[in-house]
Amino acid sequence: MDRSDIYRDQEAKAKEYAHNRTLLNKCSKTYKWLIIAYLFALTFFPLLSFFLMLGSVFAEDTIFLTFESFIVYSLSIYCAWQAAYRKRDLFVIFVGITAVVNQLILGVFRHYAKGEYLKYFKFDSIGYTFKIHLFLLAVILVIVVINMAANIVYHRLEEADGFPHFSERFYDQDMDRKQAAIKDPYQTEFERLKKSASDSMSELTAPDDEIDEYIDDYRNNFMDDV
Repeated sequence: MDRSDIYRDQEAKAKEYAHNRTLLNKCSKTYKWLIIAYLFALTFFPLLSFFLMLGSVFAEDTIFLTFESFIVYSLSIYCAWQAAYRKRDLFVIFVGITAVVNQLILGVFRHYAKGEYLKYFKFDSIGYTFKIHLFLLAVILVIVVINMAANIVYHRLEEADGFPHFSERFYDQDMDRKQAAIKDPYQTEFERLKKSASDSMSELTAPDDEIDEYIDDYRNNFMDDV
């Protein structure tokens, strides 16, 4: 890879990072709104049942309704937290399933509910709640679809290069390291010639032990002549 390839790669990566960073910011904003929407929609379950129970003077129908709503609320809040905060797709589906099951339970029990005669009228708390929760079910299903779409985009970004910062600064540091590893052709040729010259000199240089032996022989011969 030469420098021109690195520059082209840097430009392409800069555009890719900018695009992915924009998508990630949108996902973050979407998740914030999803958490708020989940909280308001799901908290309405137990609150409605609780006020109905107070209004019906703790009738049997509303006692059952309150108990069932708090169970649904606890399960749904946990699943919603996993879905919107932990980005787990399976729990997104669980939120929708819990809301649908809650609606089915209300649909079954409203046929067996007695209804309570208050002071002036008969109050059918189960049937009244069934209608309101039917609207909430539609709202929750819309939230679930948005949550799943956000998760798909987020998981794709997780696999992208540069996640989660998508900053050119980190990429530039990596490119600088690669550029530093690329040697100038003249520098490469100079190092090759230098190495060749060093090898040639090492072949011409006699070993130190041979030089010492020659000096000793010369001294001995000289002393013998004297």
